[in-house]
Amino acid sequence: MIGIADSAEEVTQGESHPDSRADGISGSLRSLGTYAPESTEPALSPADLPARSRKAFLRHMIGQLAEPVQNRIRALRHNQLQQVRISEQFFREVYELERRFYGQSCALFDARRGILEGSVEPPIQTEKTWPEDPQDALYLDFGNNEELRQLRQKLAPVSPTTLGVPRFWLTVFQNVPLLSELVQDHDEPLLECLMDVRLAYDQDSYTVIFQFRPNSFLHDSSLLLTKRYFLQHSADPEFPFLFEGPEIVRCEGCHIHWRDGSNLTLQTVESRRRNRAHRVTKVMPRESFFRFFAPPQALDLSLADEKTKLILGNDFEVGFLLRTQIVPKAVLFYTGDLVDSMSAASPDSRSLSSEAEQEQAL
Repeated sequence: MIGIADSAEEVTQGESHPDSRADGISGSLRSLGTYAPESTEPALSPADLPARSRKAFLRHMIGQLAEPVQNRIRALRHNQLQQVRISEQFFREVYELERRFYGQSCALFDARRGILEGSVEPPIQTEKTWPEDPQDALYLDFGNNEELRQLRQKLAPVSPTTLGVPRFWLTVFQNVPLLSELVQDHDEPLLECLMDVRLAYDQDSYTVIFQFRPNSFLHDSSLLLTKRYFLQHSADPEFPFLFEGPEIVRCEGCHIHWRDGSNLTLQTVESRRRNRAHRVTKVMPRESFFRFFAPPQALDLSLADEKTKLILGNDFEVGFLLRTQIVPKAVLFYTGDLVDSMSAASPDSRSLSSEAEQEQAL
């Protein structure tokens, strides 16, 4: 402990050398003149490495730690695994809540269908309980935008005596990038006949149900088309720390009974063989929204080829989108209220881990 006398002695010593302070300041100034400026580039960190290199470096870093510290790290990983088990239970209960509350919404979906098909005429809506964008914020420059002019020409006129909301589901699909990619021009007449899209929940799966009115394409036995998605509610044993909720691991379509000559997934192609005057007719597959109901089958996706993984990965995204966005909020995609939210893939999409994600886990 420093006493008053000691402090006084230090002060006295400081006062007895008046030039020492000046010498120190001069030295500091000289050092500033020769000091090299710091680099403006940020310091390198493991976050700057590619995913695989970063993972390998961090494993190397842990390997350099003392054994007692490594043991504590292992204990923390076991701790994290227990948190994963709690998350599994949490997301299972969230799914059951979603399943239960969907049932409460079915009466509203019945009312929506009635308005869309024209069997119910709602009363005049004089009040709006939601905000509207100002008109000047939604200006369309048809004069300088060729795409807008083309889309305007495709708008079909609607008579005041028209029942319901024509082309509703087709318009919804065309307004959402992920679904619009599936819809071809030759699909539109049949999708105009789509009356309703609903869900049916099971414990470990859900089914998307497409209800069509009688038409010239589908046999009457195929007016109800279905797509079933199977869920895995537990973490992948190989990548448990990537668990963020139930994943779609498999899907099943349904057989479509087409009327003669009306299969939209096929096309007739004529070709002329060499040295022959007559033409040969072939039936070839073609792109169609209705291929959605015949997905490739892969019981073990890890063993599937890259093309199958890509097709199923996109299919799983569509299935998740239909369940969480399109079916419950269809009118908002029709009106454009949710036009911005689907511009990119949903961050909460529950599908099998992509190749990139699995690379990060390797």
